[in-house]
Amino acid sequence: MTDNKIVKAAAFVIVTSGVILLMIFAKSIIMPMMIGAFLAMLLVPLVNNMEKIKIPGPIAIIIAILISISVLTGLGWFFGAQISSFSSDLTDIEARFDDLSAQFSAFMEEVFGVKNAMQIENLNDKFFTFLKNNASTITSAAFSTLSSLGQVVLIPVYLFMFLLYRNHFTTFAVKLFPEQPADWVIDVVTDLRRVIQLYITGALKVMFILAILNSIALTLLGIKHALFFAVFAAILNIVPYIGPLIASLLPIVFALLTKDSLWYPIGVFISFSIIQTIEGNYLTPKIVGSTVSINPLTSFLALLIGGFMWGVAGMILFIPMAAILKKLLELSPKTEVYGYLLGEEPDEDTRNETKMIEWLKKLIRKKK
Repeated sequence: MTDNKIVKAAAFVIVTSGVILLMIFAKSIIMPMMIGAFLAMLLVPLVNNMEKIKIPGPIAIIIAILISISVLTGLGWFFGAQISSFSSDLTDIEARFDDLSAQFSAFMEEVFGVKNAMQIENLNDKFFTFLKNNASTITSAAFSTLSSLGQVVLIPVYLFMFLLYRNHFTTFAVKLFPEQPADWVIDVVTDLRRVIQLYITGALKVMFILAILNSIALTLLGIKHALFFAVFAAILNIVPYIGPLIASLLPIVFALLTKDSLWYPIGVFISFSIIQTIEGNYLTPKIVGSTVSINPLTSFLALLIGGFMWGVAGMILFIPMAAILKKLLELSPKTEVYGYLLGEEPDEDTRNETKMIEWLKKLIRKKK
């Protein structure tokens, strides 16, 4: 018995190591495939609705993909235009930075007797000159890097295939588990698809609301490029922990460098803190709910592992992947305990709902 457990443990370690190495070295293939799969799950309802009104399946899929590409292209154009427009503000920002540097040096000399605490004029001039002359180049390079990172060309191909063969994959799952009732397997596949759909749509709704709230706050404070900072902060919110921190630091620093009073960056900090509190305690729990019911430790580990293996894209993708893994582990009594380990402690309502579902299942089995 002990030898058998050792063999199973060794096999598990070998298989897990192989999967990790495959995901790292085959990133250029697997990552766009994952993105395509998640987007396909998001677009399934749209394609189904178009097919219901007698639009042929392939045409409906192409229309859905074109709509997605149009939205992403518009978003990319918006950020490109906004980043390029920053070059017109760099002269004022540079002057403000010089002024703050002089004030800080005077403060350090007066209080601590340290002279010339910030002698960075030459570095400062070179930095801002570089930004002014290369703002458009930096924007192009950023989007070029993003494109190569995500293998954007492959994503629409995977997306089309996943949508075209979505029912075929369900049939494959039924044939893969012949010992299980077909209805049960279909329900599991549908539930997994629904989890991702609800997670992505919920995250998009939260982003939209955050963009509006951030935009209102920054506009009332008179911060230039308020819409850019608002949308950028809303998108970064999808990256747990790190995203909101970066999203708040950028407008705070910009307000510090463009406004004459410290009350403006303080106002940005207070506004973003209030909005993040609303998001964490009301928006996400109410809109996304328990769709991705993994605990904070699992989310943090998924964030770190995803960032290590796939960079920013991994930080976004690995959280719903962890939710799928949790669902899969809960399907078998042998691995159910590990699914419990990844999840959150259910509240009283969830416990009562689970007991009711279990009672109904037992009742159905007795009738059969």
